[in-house]
Parts: sequence; C-alpha cells; structure tokens
Amino acid sequence: MRSIFASLIHKPAYEEHAKHLEKVFADPLFDRPTGIDDPARCALTYRRLKHINDNLGLSAPLLEDRERLFTLVEWAALADPSLFYGVFLHYCTTMGAIQDFGRGRDDLDDLIGAMVSMDTIGSLMMTEVGRGNSNANIRTQAVYDAERQEFVLRTPDAAAVKFPPGVSSPFPRTAVVSARLMAGGHDRGLFFFVVPIRDADGRPCDGVRIAPQRPTAILPLDCALVSFDDVRVPFRHWLRDGAALTADGEFTDPAGDALTRTRRLLSVIRHAWEAAVVGLSAVSRASAAVAVRHAHHRRTSGRHAADVPVITYRNQQRPLFGALAAAYVTGIVAATVAGPEQPVAGARTIRTTSLLKVTVDRLAERVTVRSRQAAGALGFFADNRYLDYQGLAHSFNTAAADNQMMLLDGALTLAAGVEYEPPAHAAPTRAERDAFTPGVWTALAATRERLLHQELTTALRTATEAGRSTLDMWNENNALAEALSEAHAFSLVLDTVCTALESVADPAAKAALTDLLALYAAEEIAAHDGWYLAHGLLDADEVRSFPHRVNELCERIAPNALELAEGLDVPYEVVGAPIAEADYVHALTAHTAVAYPDPQA
Repeated sequence: MRSIFASLIHKPAYEEHAKHLEKVFADPLFDRPTGIDDPARCALTYRRLKHINDNLGLSAPLLEDRERLFTLVEWAALADPSLFYGVFLHYCTTMGAIQDFGRGRDDLDDLIGAMVSMDTIGSLMMTEVGRGNSNANIRTQAVYDAERQEFVLRTPDAAAVKFPPGVSSPFPRTAVVSARLMAGGHDRGLFFFVVPIRDADGRPCDGVRIAPQRPTAILPLDCALVSFDDVRVPFRHWLRDGAALTADGEFTDPAGDALTRTRRLLSVIRHAWEAAVVGLSAVSRASAAVAVRHAHHRRTSGRHAADVPVITYRNQQRPLFGALAAAYVTGIVAATVAGPEQPVAGARTIRTTSLLKVTVDRLAERVTVRSRQAAGALGFFADNRYLDYQGLAHSFNTAAADNQMMLLDGALTLAAGVEYEPPAHAAPTRAERDAFTPGVWTALAATRERLLHQELTTALRTATEAGRSTLDMWNENNALAEALSEAHAFSLVLDTVCTALESVADPAAKAALTDLLALYAAEEIAAHDGWYLAHGLLDADEVRSFPHRVNELCERIAPNALELAEGLDVPYEVVGAPIAEADYVHALTAHTAVAYPDPQA
C-alpha cells in the first residue's frame, strides 16, 4: 500500500527529479557543520545554493518548470531550512516578480540570465521596519527624473528602511525592491524595481546601505536592514507591468489607480506562499515519519508492561497518529498547490493560496512539536532535526506575510463576497450525523463556515448602520473574522482531502487513509466542540464520545502506522536523522571513542 499512499503526495515525475537531486545533495558540502560561526554558516548556505544551481543545468527560470522547482523546494527544506529560504527567495519571489511584472519584455533578458546562471543571487525587498509586515504602506520612493529618464531610489526616513532581507553575506546580489513611484509630482502607486545590491565582488553598491543583523538561534539567516541613498535606477529596471511614462513625466497605468496597482503588486507573494506550503509540508512529513518510525523501535519498561515499543501506549498513539494525519493533509494540499499554475491569479486564487499557507504552517508547527515531544530527550538532539524543522515552521508565522494579517484580509474579501458564495450544505441531522465519516466532516465544516459568515456580515452591517468607524467595526470583530477565515480554510482542505480519498481505488488503502484522515477532521472539529454544541450541530453525548472514538481510530490505525509513515515518501538520506534508524542507538553512538561490547556476544 505504500506506493498508493505515496501517490497522493508525489506525481510520477517526482522520482526522476528526486534521483537527480539525490546526486546533487550527496556532495560533502551538505554535511552538517559544527563549530562554525554565524557568518561562515550563512556563507555555507549560499555556497550550497550555488552548487545546486550549477548542477541544475538551467537555461530558463526554474519557475517555468514547476514540478522540478517544487521538488527542489522540498529537498532544500529537508536538508537545510536556511537553504530553503535561499531557494524560494531566488527562484520564486525574485525571479517570479521579474517574470510577472516584466512579462512580454525582451530588454530584461540579461537580468534574468544573470539570475538563471546565479551570477547574482536574488532577493525580494518589500517590508519596512516602521510598517511591520504591511506591504501596502511602503514609503521607499522611486522618484522619476524626466531629464535623465531614470529613477532615484531613496529611503525617506528610518521607518522606511527595508527589513529583513538576507543580503548581509558578501555575495553578488540583486534585489527586486518595492517602492512608491513618484512622477509628475504625484504618487503613482507601488511598483517593483530591479536594483543591484552587491557587486560582483560582494561589496555594497553605491548608495546602498546594508546593516547586518544577528542571525536568530532557530534559523541562521544573513538578515539585514537596507536603505537607499539616491540610488540611480535605469528606466528599463522598472517592472512597469503595462504602465507607461513619457519623457516629460506623463503617466498611464492599465491598473487604473494607485490602490489597484498596490493590490496588484502584492499578488507576487503567491509564489512565496506556494513554496512555503511545499517546504512546510516536507518538514511535516519528515517529522511525522521519523517520529512514528522511532516510536516503533524505541522500547520501554513501564508500570503496565515490560519491554514493549512505546507506540503501544495510547498517549503516544494519539499525538503521533494525529501528527501523521496532519502530515498527510499537508502533503495532499501541497500536491495540489504545486500543480499547474492558475492562468489568472484572481482574488479567489490569491485568497485560497494565502489561507492554505496559514493552515499548512500551523499544521507544520503542530506536527514538529508533537514529533519532538514524543521522542523525549532525543527530540532535542540537533542531529534529529526536529528543532530545525520546528524553527522553519515557526518562522513562517510571519514570513511571506503575517498569518493573522492574512486571516483578516481573507475575512475582508469573504465578507464582501469577492469571488465568494458561502457554502449551501445542509446541516446534518442527528440521525445521519457521524463526525468520523467524510461526508459529515465536510457538512459540519461547511455549516460552521456559513453561520460564521452570516454572523460576521450581520455584525458589520449593524455597526455600519450605527455609524461606527471602519476601525471600530473591524476591531470589535477581529476574532470573528479570523474564525471565518479559519473555517473557510478548513472547508477548502477537507474538499481537497476528500477528493484525494475518492481517487484511491484499493479498498484496504482507502480504509486505512479514511481512518487516519478522520483523526485529523475529528481533532479540528473537537477544537470547536463548544461552538458546535451551542449551535445544535453536535449534542452532549457526541462530544463526550469523542475520546472513546479517537481511541477506536488509533486501534485501527496502529497496524498500518508504519506503512502509512513510509507512504509519506520521505528521503531519509536527506533528512539524516539518526533517530529514524531501526538501530538508532548505534546510529547515535557509533561515532564515540568508546567501543561498547555486543550484548549478544
């Protein structure tokens, strides 16, 4: 059944790409270093990135080959979360911005070519230190100089300093910088500009001020604060996206107005969200698979039984099988996100991708924490990777846009009905209700989404009629707005999961997956059991029965747990966690200077 399970995670083309990457990642360059300082650790990340690029044989941006790109994204996350950041920033966000907003232009070929060959490493610079994670109120200015037909990029004050791009290591760097276009004395909205940051020798370019920041303990990155002191930017480096400026400063823009232009600019982050979903799924699947393996190999002598695998105990099964279920959910979602790109990145696509990023990130944190905790003290060993992977998941609470902000933005468009209709599913009756079967999962989730949408829109309408300000209106309903976005995301995930389940033809495999995914759905529904109880969608007997039903699921999952773990299709050689080995004791102690006798001799 392993191959059936794995088919939900990876497409057939994955094997070919993975075989190539296996050779690339086998280089000693990817051995995990010890005893090196932060600058050397960051420099190693970029040497790894360059080594990968040199072995890809690229002739075009990797974003044009999504299957190959996302296989690399996955392996980079598993091998080195810091490397993952380099991969998605270079290939996805920086080159994605040039391709999206420079589409149809051949005068950018040299800039794209330098990035394809990695003669320069890309970075996206949007957020500013005085604006938190808001990308809408950017204050960096690109002032049009009509006489010289170029732009002057400047940081008007300390609050407009760009942060936290990873550009402090001395490598050739080129950034795509978001700035407010000032032309003809008017603010024309936000645009991207391609700006060299470090020259071929890795030195800061004229007018570019780079203030390195200390790498964080959980994720070593070469973050910096970057400002611009009248940096001259050639006209062709403006990613104008159909807009035009005449020599005398006359401006036209198909977007229509500055607000629409700003919203259009933010669409580029979808490439980061897609990469995040794939990378976070990879570390979720690795954490769960390693933890379930280890729990079968690790033996304990407890009060109730002597020398049994720890997975025998329900207090290991419940968190680990829940982690295994969540890991499958992230894998199924990632396989969908990594599919063919939508022809038009409309409001629905942007909202869906952003909410899936939030959901998968939260699941990744859950999975990595549970997996680490289940391993006991060994979970804190750096070689066993849990802390690396947990750090990556934690960083994406705010990386590629803040999760809470995306939930609130999503609720804003849901409440306004932007490419959205609330679900019309009828609430299941008591006679037909079993929260552990797929049809009922989706009906309960859809009903919660519909009722929360109704509650939020009613609250907003009432506040408007009472003359409340927009700030007060949303401030009072933030929690409700977040709940609606979370419910909508849960419905999206369940639809994706149920579609995947329907594609499984083998009865035994389908039954095993249904039990596992029922555990995921049950955990999510139980997290809001008070709400469901208050709305008559569950009764007290059903809520009280949840722990017993979960135990029944664990009992059915247990015989298939190892095979389900293998079905997550994790390349253990890239993960490199000793704890994943059957003889994990030998794997952990073989390098010690002491020779231990064989107890069987």
